[in-house]
Order: sequence, then structure tokens, then C-alpha cells
Amino acid sequence: MLNQIRGISRAAWLLCALSVSSPLSAADSHCQEHPSDCVAIGEWQVSLGVGLGGRTNPLVGGDDIPVLLLPQASYYGERFFFDTTTLGYSLFESEHQTVAVVTTLGLDQTYFNDLSLGNFVIEGAGGSHTISMVPSDGQGFVGDTETVEDTTKTPNTTDKDGPSEFFHKRNFAAEQTQAAVTLDDLSPRRMALLGGLEYSLYYQNTGLSLQLLNDLIDVHGGQELRAGVDQRLRYGRNEFTLAGGFVWQSDALVDYYYGLDTDEVGQDPELVYRAGDSVTPYVRLDWRRPLAKHWTLQATLHQKWFGEGIKDSPLIDQRGSTTVFIGGVYHF
Repeated sequence: MLNQIRGISRAAWLLCALSVSSPLSAADSHCQEHPSDCVAIGEWQVSLGVGLGGRTNPLVGGDDIPVLLLPQASYYGERFFFDTTTLGYSLFESEHQTVAVVTTLGLDQTYFNDLSLGNFVIEGAGGSHTISMVPSDGQGFVGDTETVEDTTKTPNTTDKDGPSEFFHKRNFAAEQTQAAVTLDDLSPRRMALLGGLEYSLYYQNTGLSLQLLNDLIDVHGGQELRAGVDQRLRYGRNEFTLAGGFVWQSDALVDYYYGLDTDEVGQDPELVYRAGDSVTPYVRLDWRRPLAKHWTLQATLHQKWFGEGIKDSPLIDQRGSTTVFIGGVYHF
């Protein structure tokens, strides 16, 4: 029903259903105060971010990845939901908690391709690819209709990381690897489809999320555990989202992307690398400010620090990866 509303903070893959009841419920009250958090069930939301941005490439000899267009589409039904790169079905919902079955995409292969999904999305808090502030047309909400509310939705400007490190000096080992192994020598690294369970906890402006994911199409046969927490703050018409967490990746997953096999190292068997599992922490900061009915100004900084299994790979010459984006977001 259009009367039903859903409060959303996907900044840690957060999906939280808020039921409407009579008299005025907590969900009604929250959405009246913060209409940008809510959207009628059964409505598509589409936006396009246009601006300047990029992601640093930690691979030896790898080019940094431009991020200029950030399309996003989402749909939230009674239980089924879709959010750009994530498809899910809610198994359990309460006012503050959700358990869902989800499928999503892994983006580690982004670094190995000139053009990929990584050019159009940024991992979100918790490792998902979306931090959504769902716009509303204001119907059913109490407020000053002359005031431009923050009826915006963050595009896929979500990655997972901290302090920016755009420029690094390559160490001697990295230079040796660059001379011995090039990206053209590597076997293809394919994108994986991941699926599993997601638990989300949402209270007021704070969200917590856990995802336990497994490779569904046997690309690498590995697993991921994504954990994130986010906090939303408002100052006048400015909205900030602070997020942090970590992504644990199994040895099979890390070795598939960052390991080196004998057929890839040519005449230098010492470069063969078998990667172990890895924990990659991240932080993220988003700033949004509405400019007009359909336009929002947005800036995003996302930083991650690679765990030992990734960082020790001969393919890597940076300790992490930084993603930035600044531009305008048009909400259709």
C-alpha cells in the first residue's frame, strides 16, 4: 500500500521496515521529521550522479580508475528489494531489525580491468555498493511545503576505506615485480556473484549491518564477512554520513585475485604467491546538500587499508585504496 512507508539507511546494507499503524506510530513520527529517510513501498527510485571522482589502483603498474557517472536504481516492496547491485528478500522484519537473503557483487576484479562496474559504483559502508537516502515526494508527510527538504538519494558512491593516499613510492620488491610480471601476463580475474544472509539493526540515525556471503557461481569458491556501522548527522540543510567497518575475505577469495601462479610468473618462480585470508578495515564520509527539487550536491571520501593477505602480494604496491567523488545527483 502507498500508505506504508519504509525507513532506509543502506549505509551498511541497511534495510529497515517501519510499519504504519493508527494512531500515529513511531514510523510516522520519524518520517514526518525526516522525510528523506522514507519512501512509499512499491515505488522505483532512480538517480544519476555526474561529477569528478576516482579510485586509486593499488596494483603495480595499474592505472587509477575514473568514477564520473554513478547511476542508481532501487525498488522496495513488502519483502522483495533491489538496490542497484543488490537483490534481496526479507525473511524477518521488526521496527528496528531485519534479516534478509541477499545477492550482491564483488568488486575486487575492478583493479584488473580498464572498464568495469567499478567505474560506475563505489562500495558502500559495510562493503555494500549503496548508501541510500531515498527521496520522497512529500505526500503523506507533515512539513513546510515551501522548504526544500533533503529529499535525496545517494548514488552508488559507496567503496570501503580512511586517510587518503593517492601517491605512493614504489618499493624495491614492487619494482622487481613490475619488471617481471605485467597485468597482461595475468589470467583473467572474473567478477563474482555473492549471496548469503544479511542482518541489519537500525535505531534513529544509527545503523549496524552484518553480511555473510559465499561465492554462488564458483568463481573463486571463497567467502566474505562484511560488517559496518554508520551514523547520520544533520546540520541545517547539510547531511553527513560517517561510516566504518571491515571486510573479511577468505584465503580462496584473496588468492584468486591477488595470488600469483607459476604460469603467470614466467622464469621467476620466486614470485609465486599463495595468499591467505585478509581483513580490510575502511572508513567513509559523505556530505549531501539539496540544491533544488531534483538536484543534490554530494561529496564522498572512502578509504580502505588492505589486510596482510592482500598487502603482501607482489601485485600490490599500496597499503590501501582511496575513492573520492564530488558532483551533482539528479533524482528522476
